[in-house]
Amino acid sequence: LSIHSFSRELVDKVVHFQVLKMSGSLYFWIGTSASLSNLCVAMQTKYEDMPATSCLLGTIADVTSSTLAQKLAKRTKKQIFVSYNLQMDTSYMSLVEKAVIDEMQNVPDMF
Repeated sequence: LSIHSFSRELVDKVVHFQVLKMSGSLYFWIGTSASLSNLCVAMQTKYEDMPATSCLLGTIADVTSSTLAQKLAKRTKKQIFVSYNLQMDTSYMSLVEKAVIDEMQNVPDMF
C-alpha cells in the first residue's frame, strides 16, 4: 500500500488529489475539502470493451465518479475506485481528468 498526494489549481480553486495504490487497484479521492459524498468502482471484464462500473456510495445521478473510474480503469487495466467530491461540470471534470493523467505520466511508479 502506498499513498500519493498532490494538488492542482484548476480554474478558481485548489483541488486536492489522494491516491492509494493497492495490489491490482487504485483508489482516488478528489476534492477541495474533507468529504466523501460518493464512491464508485470500475473494472475491466472479459465481456465488454468498456469497464463495468458500480456506485458504492452516493447517488447514481452523479455520474462523474463512475465516468472517471471507467476511463482510468480502461487506461490502467486495474480496478479503480473514485470519490469525486467536486461540482458536476463536464468541462471541470475534463480538467480533473487531465491533472490525474499528467500526474500518472510524471510519477508512474505511484500508480
